[in-house]
Amino acid sequence: MSIRLLIYRLGLGGRAVDITHGRLRDNIWQLSWPMIISQGLFFFPSLYDAYWLGKIGPYALAAAGLTMSLRITMISVLMALSAASGAVIARYVGARDQEQADLATSQAVVLFAVASGMLGVLGFIFARPLLRLVGAHGDLLPPTVAYARVIFAGLIAMEMVPSLGFMLSAAGSPQLSLQMNLLALVTFMIVEPLFIWLGLGVIGAGLALVLAETAGMSYGLYLLATGKAPVRVTLMHLWPDGTMIRRILRIALPAMIQRGMPNLANTILMRFVAAYGAAALAAFSLVNRVSMLALIPCMGLSRAAPPMVGQNLGAGQPRRARRAVYYIALAVGFLAFLILGVLALFAEPVLRLFTADPETIAVGVPALRILALSQLFLLLGMVMDGGLTGAGDTVSPMVVNIIVLWLIQLPAVWFLSQQWGWDVYGIWWGMVIGRGVQALLMAGRFRQGR
Repeated sequence: MSIRLLIYRLGLGGRAVDITHGRLRDNIWQLSWPMIISQGLFFFPSLYDAYWLGKIGPYALAAAGLTMSLRITMISVLMALSAASGAVIARYVGARDQEQADLATSQAVVLFAVASGMLGVLGFIFARPLLRLVGAHGDLLPPTVAYARVIFAGLIAMEMVPSLGFMLSAAGSPQLSLQMNLLALVTFMIVEPLFIWLGLGVIGAGLALVLAETAGMSYGLYLLATGKAPVRVTLMHLWPDGTMIRRILRIALPAMIQRGMPNLANTILMRFVAAYGAAALAAFSLVNRVSMLALIPCMGLSRAAPPMVGQNLGAGQPRRARRAVYYIALAVGFLAFLILGVLALFAEPVLRLFTADPETIAVGVPALRILALSQLFLLLGMVMDGGLTGAGDTVSPMVVNIIVLWLIQLPAVWFLSQQWGWDVYGIWWGMVIGRGVQALLMAGRFRQGR
């Protein structure tokens, strides 16, 4: 095989990939491998952060976990805008309409900057009362407030990087997203240990994250503004366009509810965990970070579903779009089973890499093993969700999420932990039940094909 052919097959050339023709396996791989690495570069800072926060102590891990829960709840609107923008951009790219694809990208960047800026200001000002709502109290409150204010001050950069990555991937050029995330990662790995060595503690950890994401955001905007990406951000397209904004918001509004409901449910879940102390919060935060990084290959594969569906529907190939989602789901399920099995088997030594606190490890080992099953269901649901979102259907995932989270998962968590006396372990099993039902319902809706 020639070097040129190898570069094409792997998608290393940096040019947009045509995923409306050719073998599905090759198309999915060309989309997925940069997303896998990009996701790794996006989530690795979280695990790297956990390592250094663990050196400070369980209170630092707990502070970061509570801040993350609050932040995720507040940025539901931003997550929805990313998904909607990606769906619109993918449709225009698939239809070979460059003008409208550029307009959609430019309008999405403006919408995202305004929305994230407003949320950042609100989060900074009201950090203390908001963190009390998610369970921060006593000695845990001051470091958590300090960390949260740093994160909210840099929210535009923190959230613009994944959004720009979503747009680039939807346009068929995830390699550029990979470059952007790599720059952010290298910056973060240099800056965080330096700040903590200087004695800045949790504030230093937050500053390192913000500075790293600012570097990544700057590079991403440079790519879009200079024509080095398949879609462009231009001055003439930055002026508000009512038709395009309505088109994006029409998809984003139900997605806001779809993502807002699980994020709010996660905040309530954190309150349940907070009732069992800082060690439980630290363990929950650490388990989530470890499992998410380990599952990066699966998440990268799942993120190939929206552009595969969006572009193939735009090209008038619905059958190919459906087959792509089933192929991705099969690959994700098999790979997740292997990875989660290894994590469950070596749970204790894995957690000891990040903390020496015996109480955190005692809570974290069974949590990691139980939540492995929950993560498997979550990933399969993500693939089906991505397929529906790529088709422009954000209403169905919204309805499924509302029903499952509020009528099944949270009641199961409450009942098992507080009524059956399973304590914190009831929370983990309640999550397994909720995500299992969610995956089944999402798959059923996708099979209907309407």
